[in-house]
Amino acid sequence: MKKLILVLSIIYLPLYLISQQYTPNLRGAVVVKGEFGDEVRLRNVKIFLYELIGNTENILDSVQLNEKKFIFPKRSYYTGVYRIALKNTNFLDFVINPAELKNNLIELKINSYTIKNNYNVLNSIENKIKKQYTIKEQSINSKIKLVRRSKNSREQKTKEINLLENELFKYGVSLSNQYPGTYYGMIVSHLQSPNKYVKNLYFDDINFSDECILRSKLLPIRIQKYIIRYNNIKNNKQGFHDAVDVVMKYAKKNRKVAEFCMYDMLDGFYNTGHTSKSYNPLWDELCTYIMEEYIFGEGCGDNVSPSELLKQRASQFKNLQIGGIVPDFSVKDMNGNFVNFKNICSENKYTILMFWASHCAHCMAELPGFANWYNSNKYKDIEMVAVSLDVQKYKWEKTVNDNNFNWINICQYKVFKSPICIDYKIKKTPSIFVLNSKMEVLARPMNTLELRTFLTSNK
Repeated sequence: MKKLILVLSIIYLPLYLISQQYTPNLRGAVVVKGEFGDEVRLRNVKIFLYELIGNTENILDSVQLNEKKFIFPKRSYYTGVYRIALKNTNFLDFVINPAELKNNLIELKINSYTIKNNYNVLNSIENKIKKQYTIKEQSINSKIKLVRRSKNSREQKTKEINLLENELFKYGVSLSNQYPGTYYGMIVSHLQSPNKYVKNLYFDDINFSDECILRSKLLPIRIQKYIIRYNNIKNNKQGFHDAVDVVMKYAKKNRKVAEFCMYDMLDGFYNTGHTSKSYNPLWDELCTYIMEEYIFGEGCGDNVSPSELLKQRASQFKNLQIGGIVPDFSVKDMNGNFVNFKNICSENKYTILMFWASHCAHCMAELPGFANWYNSNKYKDIEMVAVSLDVQKYKWEKTVNDNNFNWINICQYKVFKSPICIDYKIKKTPSIFVLNSKMEVLARPMNTLELRTFLTSNK
């Protein structure tokens, strides 16, 4: 009788749990289709499909919604996290793992206009795990926000946040144990290192030869935690450089993984330097180190040769540093006049390029005062181009007119995803560049006070 019960138990175990095993570097042909519920009112809209590489989204395709249904033609997908979107802020992230799909099909049912609020991915254990983890993650993040807003000491806040982050990590491990052999279970159970207190073993649990890990936030999170913990900057001026070298030692196992790590660290250091409250040359030095040692130099060795695409992307950072030549652009301003940035720079001794937004508290605390100074001290050899990150035309125009922002005003209504913002790697407002007539970067003031100081000292 016991044997019969055991046999029946095995028969009725979910097939996934007894047959599935995560396969690194797996890719397969998959059709992505979906349908909106009757309660969702949509007409003549496009659905966009993206792949997520770390924290970056790359568009793969777009299709027209037809009678509340959409279908993306069959294409090859690596196992990983992907995204469908109606608009920039209305999107849903989901997992594609070809190994678990029947008939090479992944199907989504969406019952809300805000698509991530009420959805289901049919017959997918991977997305069941992701959905459960996301709910827990949102709960933990809400608690962390309350901790940060509390009046507790910095030490107490850090302790409470660490406890909450550990709670989330343990939950991810429990999901991985509950659903062994899954991709997303593997990802969330590796967001912390089992050897986080052992510097030379910190990354030993990650398979750096598996390109599928790029289609998640695993590497950005782990790299950032490692660099914060082991930069050793207090005792070693080269501490950050050493941390970069350790990451690259592991990453060299796969060219694409190595390229991802180079760019992720380059982007991280660059934006740390330009989102900080005060300028620190360390971040520019680290960007230069990564570019010279690994991207344009020979630091990766013979087994990894950075692609021309990576070199081109790295050059964009180089052009935004002091002494670099920034990208040109041609757009219409608020008055409908055609603006060519290169021409503006060539006609002036100094050209200020300012990124701001009417909803940015820091911008609105600084810009009206700077506008008064600018309007009173505008020299013939100084011009300013202000690129707004607004989305509402009326609010942008009203703010410009009410505050006498009498410089050249531009807006592309796509916030940080506007083409100019992407070219200039903008991650915060205000962001300021001071350029000469040749479009060379002379200064990167952190605020309008520093900008005014530069302009008055360099008449």
